[in-house]
Amino acid sequence: MSYLTLKEASEATGLNEATIRRLCKKPASKPFVELKSGKKGTMYTIQANYLFDVYPPVKSPKIDAYTRVDNDYTSLHKEPVQDYTALLAAKDEIIQLLKSETAYLRAENTSLREENRELKLLPAPSLTFDSQATQTEAETNQVPGQSKKSFWQRLFG
Repeated sequence: MSYLTLKEASEATGLNEATIRRLCKKPASKPFVELKSGKKGTMYTIQANYLFDVYPPVKSPKIDAYTRVDNDYTSLHKEPVQDYTALLAAKDEIIQLLKSETAYLRAENTSLREENRELKLLPAPSLTFDSQATQTEAETNQVPGQSKKSFWQRLFG
């Protein structure tokens, strides 16, 4: 793992050192930050991969055509290092599977919404004989002319 100091990180991302320091102090950043003792005391160092995931690096300034040097590494006719066709084919298969799954879930969602609409259109359930009997029993147990006591009357009265 390569670690960068705050100064190196600020130069690489083009941001202020205070911004990088705030990133280092976030709880989510703790696994990627180390405190190292330096000449001027302890200093933060942050993993380069994590830093560049959060803040992309600044692009290097354009180089004039006159200063460009062609060598083995910058040759335009050089073959690619790896063949990515198999990897791309596998990713295309995964994308197709995910697309078919989302289409299925959308259809399922639509059918459930339609079923919900139909259920809302049904009439409200009516009282059954048992529930009507219990309701009339509760009404007969109450003494006529006597209203229900409030909470405070029942508590203190």
